[in-house]
Parts: sequence; C-alpha cells; structure tokens
Amino acid sequence: MKQEMVNNPEFQTLLTQVLEEKIPFCHLLGVKVASLDPDRPRLQFDMREELLGNFAQGMLHGGVIASVLDSVAGIAILLKMAALHPKEDVFSQLREFGLMSTIDLRIDYLQPGKGASFTANAEVTRLGKRVANVLMDLRNEKNERIATGAAAFMLHGRT
Repeated sequence: MKQEMVNNPEFQTLLTQVLEEKIPFCHLLGVKVASLDPDRPRLQFDMREELLGNFAQGMLHGGVIASVLDSVAGIAILLKMAALHPKEDVFSQLREFGLMSTIDLRIDYLQPGKGASFTANAEVTRLGKRVANVLMDLRNEKNERIATGAAAFMLHGRT
C-alpha cells in the first residue's frame, strides 16, 4: 500500500533540499521552504542587496518576485500531485518536478517590494491531465500584499 506521500518525511526532506540547494537560482535567491502544506505551500526569503531592483528606494527586483511566485507555484503542483496521485516511491514522486514547465505566468505588482522578509504561497486551482493552474501571493513581514500571480503549467508525460 502506498504511504501518504505528502506526509512522508523523506519526501519532505528531499523536496526541501531540491528547492533550497539543488535549484541554483532558488539557492541564489535564498529561498527557503516555510511549509509543505499541499493546499497552500509557502516559501520565504529575506531581503538582500543583491535582490534590489530599485536600489535608491530599496525595492525588490520584479524578476525576483516573478521567480519566487513561479517557484512556489511549481511546488504547489508537485505537492497536489503527491496528495492526489502518489507514486510508489519518493524518487518517482520527485521526478514529477522535472516533468512540468511554466507555459503562462502573470504577475500583478500591487505595491513596491519593500520589506525585510517575504513569504510566497500558492494554491492549485485546477490539476488536469496535461495542464495545472495556480494562484500565487507574495507578502512582506508586515503581511502587506506585494504581488499576486496566476500561472499555467504543462504537465509533461502525465497520464
């Protein structure tokens, strides 16, 4: 019988390592896993000088915001697939991450990206056989909404 994958400690540990250490761009941004809740995963990162887009105003670069929202969307899809369609083993489940790609990403920048730390979360709104849709949100440590996003991902090889 398949163990519930999303609560499998090995799966959670390896997924965290993949995101925080194995994906070079996420590592560069300093992204950390805050929650692997399959209904609303959260990623966090701290403001650093290297992430500034407007150095005079101390605001996050828009590309950082888009990248983190894209990343949390991918994690949300992987967790939803693990919850609804668990694989036989942890490594087969993690391979699903490599079989998805962003096909549409929309970001609404609501206010300047100012803050000391930021949290991104996502919710899968549709998990189809070939396409998944996700809504995302980025807030600072004061819980001020900085940006929202919507994405569609192609699920390659899913049947």
